[in-house]
Parts: sequence; C-alpha cells; structure tokens
Amino acid sequence: MTHLHRALLTLLPALLLVACASAPGNKKDAIRITLVGDSTQTERQGYGTGFCANLTAQVDCVNRAKGGSSTKTYRRNGLWDAAQSPKPDWMLIQFGHNDVQSAAHGDRETDLVTEYPANLRRFVNEARAAGIKPILVTPIARRYFQPDGKIVDDLPGHVAAMKVVAAEMNVPLIDLHEISQRYFEQLGETAAHKLGATKAGPNGSIVPDKTHFNLTGSYVLGRMVAEAMARSVPELAGYVKPVAAVAP
Repeated sequence: MTHLHRALLTLLPALLLVACASAPGNKKDAIRITLVGDSTQTERQGYGTGFCANLTAQVDCVNRAKGGSSTKTYRRNGLWDAAQSPKPDWMLIQFGHNDVQSAAHGDRETDLVTEYPANLRRFVNEARAAGIKPILVTPIARRYFQPDGKIVDDLPGHVAAMKVVAAEMNVPLIDLHEISQRYFEQLGETAAHKLGATKAGPNGSIVPDKTHFNLTGSYVLGRMVAEAMARSVPELAGYVKPVAAVAP
C-alpha cells in the first residue's frame, strides 16, 4: 500500500462525516445522547468530555457515568433510573472493568457467565421499553504494556460476552476495546501514557494511571468513540463534528 493510499484511508472517516454534515436537506433534529458507564467514561477521568465536545450543537450530551460502577452497582445505587431522566434518544452503555471478579472489587463484581450478560440484557430491554435506543460499548483497554509492546488484555471474556449480547439482541456495538488497544499499541508505551492521568506512587513519586485519561486523552479517545458511533449507527453520523475538537 502506498503512502497516498494510507493517507486517504486515514482521512476517510473525516471526509464521510463532512459529507453527511453538508449534504443538502440533511438538517438534523435536536437529540439527546446519554453516557452510562464507569470512570473511563466520566468527564473527569474518562473520554466523556472529549466525546461530547465532538458532537454538534444539535446534541444534548448528558454524562451519567459514575466511577467504580459495575452493571450491578450502577442499578443498585439508583444511577440507572436517574440516567433515564431526562429521557435520552440514544444511550451508550459501557461496563466491564468493575464487573471483573477481584478482591479489590468486592461486591461490585459480577459472574461473567451469568450476571454480567444478564445485566446487559436487562439494560437493553428496559431502555427499549422506555423508548430509548441503546448502543453497547466494549470496555476500553487499559495501558499495561508487555516487553514486546503488546498490551495485556485483561478483559477478553467481558468483551466477548458483550458482543454476544449485542448480536443476539440486534444492538449497535462500538468495539472500543479493540479500537483503543490497537491505537495504544501503535502509539507505543511512552506516547500512550502521555494520554493518561497520573497518580501517587511509592515514596512520593508520580506514576502513570494506566486506566484513566487526562484532558488530551479524553479528546483523543472521545473522538474515536464519536467516529465509531457514526460507523455503527449511520443515522448519527450527521451529529458528529466533521473536524475533531481540540482540547483547550
């Protein structure tokens, strides 16, 4: 493949968004999109801010993500009910990180074979019953690199389970896990960590937070999610800004 071909392929998503936004008679009605998920989707540590910034003025982008949430605790803590008011037209649902069975997660964890997919199905069914269109989003990849430059994939079961639910229930899917993992590996460890938040390490040191994002990372990943949404749900393509928003 020539450099010209690679450049054209890179520009294609943006060109398609420009075409959708500028097509005659393509004036869009105002809609509401609500984010439902864990900390990797929030405004402070996730891609939520960048995602909303990449949507047009016709979108009321509401972020109902909550750090530490699993498919179990999001409902138990009343967040699921709250996310449906004001009623969104579309809902991006992303869980998995805190559903993993781990001593650190305590009662947030869910059984991968039974609870996790059942909880996703219940979200989908209840959203549809309320007149909301759900979109499932696979959990974003963490940035734990191996010596060979590949990322340790600690969520294969949850990604696979969500894909099964999406296929069985005919729900649009954004495979953010695959998109983000591939992107981070292409960047390399040093560059990928520049998109991430930091946290306190031993002896007063500052170390990379390999799960969450800084503002630049939010805009980069938020753009990826917005473009992936446009691909998965073509009718939403006109609601994505044709040119990527830049972090202030």
